[in-house]
Amino acid sequence: MRSALWARATFVVLAITGIAAYGADFRAGAGKSEIQTSPDMWPLEGYTSMHDQASVRVLILDDGKSRFAIGCIETPSAGDAVIGVAKAALTKAAGVPAENAIIFTTHSTSAPHISIGNVGEGPQGGRNARPGGPAGAGGPGGPGGPGGQNRAGAAAYATAYTAAVETAVQQAAGSMQPAKVGFGVGASNIGVNRDVPTPRGWAQGSNSAGFTDRSLPVIRIEGADAKPIAVVMNVSVRPVVMDASKDGKDGNKALSADLSGAASRYVEQWYGGSTVAIFLMGAAVDQAPVLMSSRSVLNRDGTMSDRDLGAAGFTVLDLLGERLGSDAIKASESIKATAQPTIEVVRKTIKVPSQGRVATNTGPNSGPVQSYAYPEKGTDVDLPLVVMRIGDIAIPGIQPELASAVGAQIKAQSPYPNTMVVTMADGNAKYMVDAQSFDRFTAEARGSQFARGAAESVATELVNVMKQMKQSSGDK
Repeated sequence: MRSALWARATFVVLAITGIAAYGADFRAGAGKSEIQTSPDMWPLEGYTSMHDQASVRVLILDDGKSRFAIGCIETPSAGDAVIGVAKAALTKAAGVPAENAIIFTTHSTSAPHISIGNVGEGPQGGRNARPGGPAGAGGPGGPGGPGGQNRAGAAAYATAYTAAVETAVQQAAGSMQPAKVGFGVGASNIGVNRDVPTPRGWAQGSNSAGFTDRSLPVIRIEGADAKPIAVVMNVSVRPVVMDASKDGKDGNKALSADLSGAASRYVEQWYGGSTVAIFLMGAAVDQAPVLMSSRSVLNRDGTMSDRDLGAAGFTVLDLLGERLGSDAIKASESIKATAQPTIEVVRKTIKVPSQGRVATNTGPNSGPVQSYAYPEKGTDVDLPLVVMRIGDIAIPGIQPELASAVGAQIKAQSPYPNTMVVTMADGNAKYMVDAQSFDRFTAEARGSQFARGAAESVATELVNVMKQMKQSSGDK
């Protein structure tokens, strides 16, 4: 029964064992490639120009017995088709089995979704965007949808994405070298709670008094020269500094990798050479960057108004990218890397309660509400969970955007002292919030496909998985 419930795979990834020498078999390589745009792609999901390119980043680790890969795509979200392209490239060019690859998206909503096979990933969570379809379905941002999308441009961008994946994988596979790994936790004042109390209910804006997890887990993978092959940062903030900002020269949107791209580029430029920096979004459904170009502010009469810096917002983005990048570098430099990882990965699918319907007027322009009639719970839905154990490091991952307090709860209750909670893992499922959000009738609670109690169930299950992993491994 246990083997039926627990799908186990031995993955080579980050580990700490206290052995100072390099393992003869442990190797790592990393690669990065930009998703190239061209004038014929515009308009593309409302974008009519490019400020900075979105990228694909890949990390491959090999212990001599099997290979594992982490892929990171700078896009708002991705379904099975987009993820499948990355996994297929990793298998073909680097010998990484699909089940050993985990593909993350950064949720950078200042870059377009990627349409594969004429299927688009609709906008999911942008301040002024209508809710998109489920993963793998044609949402409003898909080909031909609102926002000035054109099918030829979407197809060209998908082709550019495929090329970027192949290049990044080839770079990673071609740079494999003896390596060692370390883990550390820094801090960053990069985010703020975005649920704001107003006389008319809870709105979206900036709430410094709300809960924010400012911890900054970092993984450092070193080569034989002690320089980082890759730096992986796990941040509890949505990288949306330029989300919905009319920052283009023509009054429309300019494509950008946003905060994930700015911070990653800062780390890469600081270390120089071929170091690749990877941004993994933590539990951040209720977290926004501490400053945003386009934002909602509370008026004296209790209403909310939108304000936009426009193109000047890119200066804010550069400063925040420098702040987060510097914080990640500080954490990276404090890490003493070790070698010979021992790895275990557990995958499990659980049932969680869903809402029978989802409110479509959940953006800030719909206004806060003082009451809301949540629907009766719908049919329970399957939700995949994954936990990677790397020595005394545990990395639980889920598809939905999770409330920050729930992520902190998972880390606090984990039996492993080093725990990194990651969302947008191998897919997306939009919002998953805690009971307090439901009590406050927040936009995230009204817009979630998951019913009250789902987040708490996920937290409990992930902690139980980690406890069973610790017990079965004999790691006391």
